Amino acid sequence: MDKIKLLKDEYQKINIDKKFKERTICMIKNKNRKKLVLKLCSSIAASIVILGTAAVNLSPTLAYAAKDIPVLKDIVRVVTLGRYEANENGYSAEIASPKIEGLLDKELENRLNKEFKDNADALISAYENDVKELKKEFGDETIHMGVKSDYIIKTDNDNYLSLDVYILNVAGSSSTKHTFYTIDKKSGKLVTLKSLFKDNADYITPISNYIRGEMKRINNEENGAFWIEKDEFNFDIFEKIKPNQNFYINSDNKLVICFDKYDVAAGAQGSPEFVIPDSVIKDILR
Repeated sequence: MDKIKLLKDEYQKINIDKKFKERTICMIKNKNRKKLVLKLCSSIAASIVILGTAAVNLSPTLAYAAKDIPVLKDIVRVVTLGRYEANENGYSAEIASPKIEGLLDKELENRLNKEFKDNADALISAYENDVKELKKEFGDETIHMGVKSDYIIKTDNDNYLSLDVYILNVAGSSSTKHTFYTIDKKSGKLVTLKSLFKDNADYITPISNYIRGEMKRINNEENGAFWIEKDEFNFDIFEKIKPNQNFYINSDNKLVICFDKYDVAAGAQGSPEFVIPDSVIKDILR
C-alpha cells in the first residue's frame, strides 16, 4: 500500500459530519513527481473540513485566545475560543476557533459550537498526521505545506449575523474553502437558503440565470475566467446553483451567493460572490 493510499485511508477514519465529507476535493493528478505527495497531504488536511476550529487541550501549541468580538449588540456574540499554531521546517498551521454565545435557541448554539470543535479536531489531526508521514518520507528536508483556518464576520446589523469560516490550503498552489452561517438576530435561528423563499418557490432558476448572465458579462468585459461554455479543457460548466448553495446576507440585507475557488472558474477568480438584486427574487421572497 503506497503513501497516497495510506493517507486516503487515514482520512476515511476521521469522524466528521457527512456534509463536510461530501465537500472534500482532491485535485492531485500528476503522478510523475514524487514530491507531489505534498499536495495530496495538504489537500486532504485542507479539504477534510470547510471550517476549522481548535480543540481545547488538543496540543501544547494550542493557545487560548478567548478574545471577544463585540457583535449582536451584546445579546449574541462571537468569541475566539482557541488558536492552534504550528511552525516547523516549512510546515505551518494556524487555526482559529469561533464560538457563538447568546443564541435564544440553545440547542442550535450547542450544535454549532460542537460542529466547530469536531471539525477542528479532524483538521488538526489530519495536519499532524500529514506532517508525520512527510517527515518519514523526506526526513529533515525543508517542505512547504501550510494550513490556515479563521473566520470573518461578514454582516452585523439589526437583522442578521453572517459568519464566514474558511480554510486556506497552501502546497505549491492554494485553495480556499468556505462555510457561511447566517443567523436571524430577532429569532435566534439559523437561516437556510430555502427558508428565505415562499413554500415550493423555484429560487434556483432565477438566481442561476442571473449569475450566468453576470459570469458572461465579466468574461466579456473584464476578461474573466468563469466556466459557462465547454472548451478544450472540458471543464464542467456552471449551470445552476445547489439548493443549499453557500450564501450570506450582507450589510444591506441583500442575498449574496458564494462559490469556493475552482468551483465555477479558474483560480484567478478567487472565491466568487454574486450579490442578487431584489428585482430577481422579490416575487418569491418569504
